[in-house]
Amino acid sequence: MSILSTYRANGKLLLTGEYLVLHGAKAIALPLNVGQQLTVSEPNASESIHWQAIYDGKVWFSCELNPEDFSVTNSSQPEKAESLRLILKTIKSLNPEFAPQAGTKFETTLESNPEWGFGSSSTLISLLSQGAGVDPFELNELVFNGSGFDIACATADGPIFYTRNKMVEPIPLDFPFADQLFLVYSGIKKKTAAEVNTFLKERKVSAQVIDEGSALTDEFSKCSDQNEFNLLIRKHEALISNLIERLPIKSEFFPDFKGEIKSLGAWGGDFFMASTSMPFSGVKKYFENKGLTTVFRWDDLILKRR
Repeated sequence: MSILSTYRANGKLLLTGEYLVLHGAKAIALPLNVGQQLTVSEPNASESIHWQAIYDGKVWFSCELNPEDFSVTNSSQPEKAESLRLILKTIKSLNPEFAPQAGTKFETTLESNPEWGFGSSSTLISLLSQGAGVDPFELNELVFNGSGFDIACATADGPIFYTRNKMVEPIPLDFPFADQLFLVYSGIKKKTAAEVNTFLKERKVSAQVIDEGSALTDEFSKCSDQNEFNLLIRKHEALISNLIERLPIKSEFFPDFKGEIKSLGAWGGDFFMASTSMPFSGVKKYFENKGLTTVFRWDDLILKRR
């Protein structure tokens, strides 16, 4: 079986504008140097489309699909297979010429743990859009109704300003104190689509709050002093806390942390950022004592524009 085509997309984190980006606020989005790859191989003698998802050398999801209507004929995880079917059917509605033949094999390879929330779904949308020749933002809107910042990150070459339905703007985000910023996995995987739908249904957002969020994004992008950066974190966390009526993560879980902590996306899950004068060893020890063992330096993950 020979390879027909290969595609790649970056993972993502959202530095500012969580929740508010759904309503048009300007946000800082961070493409990651880890993401997902897709390889499409030419058909074999099978009557089905074969899908296989790999992480760390092991298959973590697989399914077989009917090439006529993308109905699932076999699957290791029915919920994921149904989501994939919906994506493929939506692609077909956008591009009727999209018609993988029976026996075609799609193989994705994740470059980071699928539990981390780095965008296994958004990178998949980007990868399939690249292959099928459809607009990834339109596909994402139809399938997940998200803001699209993660779709923009998938093909960006460094940090960006992202505003929904506007042109993506590259930014030179070069914090002099980047070696004092750390990214920590909360141990909880958030289902982004569910979180987005709940927020859009239940929360009204005023123009003033959206403007405040956009203004904070601009301030973050220009910040060159860590003390000022920490103040901006406190302001941003307070703004979102009032909006969604939840305690900031530091207040709720890490009140004794020497520094500031900011959520990076939906609150209560996935990754958060710690800004502190502590060395990496001290940061790791602090969070390990809280039961959190996955800690990265900023430069370990954030894609730098060359």
